[in-house]
Amino acid sequence: MRFAVIMSGGRGRRFWPVSRASKPKQLVEVAGGRTLLELTVERLTPVLDPDRILVITQERQMEETRKVLGRFAGVQVLAEPVGRNTAACIAFAATYIRAMHGDAVLAVLPADHFIGREDEFREVLRAGMDFVAERNALLAVGIKPDRPATGFGYIRRGKSAGKVGGLEFFGVSQFAEKPPLDLAETYVASGDYLWNAGIFIFKASTILGEIDRFLPGMATEFKDFEKSIGTPEQATLLARCYSRVQEISIDFGVMEKTGSAYVVPADIGWDDVGSWESFSRHMDKDADGNAVRGRHVSIGSRDCIIYSDSLTVATAGLENITIVVSKDAVLVIRREKGEEVKDIVDLVEREGLTDLL
Repeated sequence: MRFAVIMSGGRGRRFWPVSRASKPKQLVEVAGGRTLLELTVERLTPVLDPDRILVITQERQMEETRKVLGRFAGVQVLAEPVGRNTAACIAFAATYIRAMHGDAVLAVLPADHFIGREDEFREVLRAGMDFVAERNALLAVGIKPDRPATGFGYIRRGKSAGKVGGLEFFGVSQFAEKPPLDLAETYVASGDYLWNAGIFIFKASTILGEIDRFLPGMATEFKDFEKSIGTPEQATLLARCYSRVQEISIDFGVMEKTGSAYVVPADIGWDDVGSWESFSRHMDKDADGNAVRGRHVSIGSRDCIIYSDSLTVATAGLENITIVVSKDAVLVIRREKGEEVKDIVDLVEREGLTDLL
């Protein structure tokens, strides 16, 4: 059997003040009145029936997530008690699916990506699932870079592992963390490095076996939880499991250590919408290069990001400024300081302004 697992539990801190803990960026309408989560489900349904799509969120986002997915009959939503990064999320999904359906091929993907070429994405998905169905492989989707981006991790491909569905697959020789600009330029010039999209395909038994090998404490907790699936004790044991497992990404915890990693290069119009800067690439631009969503009146303002879901924003003489207006907060920050939005959220939290979180 084949399933898709959509990871949809993040807070989207760099998208504050629009993104909040109970309604993060993947649940906010951003494109044609649809959310990023809806777009993710839509691009999967030509490949998988809705009842083969599992969304993992957090308890405080459960109600809003079910509301957003109301038109997708059959899509199942499960909640983590708390966020523990992607390794725990994937262990939860793989454990649950194996317990309910037996071993299965899983495509795991975040809820907050833009993919411009959806037909090509589905070709990669089908071929990738065929590839791992025949071998104990942990497959990563690698994006062919079009610029030396410093905000993405990279994957260096190794020897060819053959072709499936017209696509060539490679062993992985290196996972590289987000590089400085000069190193990113070297990566892209070499032609051997791909962006790490955070999209993975593997069998449930394969990923759980590697978690057992590299994260044995986490594996033990989820084995205990597995016995409770489908019983009245499921929620209690899941909460106990999450209170004990470490917070670590699947990249650090498994993918960078395993000898079974493979990568398929993909040209699918992918973008990780992780910040207002990256989101601006998908916003309409005016004649002065301002990326605008909402009503903006300008005198001589250039290369700004303006987002407002309510009020009209008027500017004069600004350059390279991000302005975001929500129902109860306004963010104003220089574009090159976009990563510091997370620090602003930390400050808001320390100040006790919980109504803004």
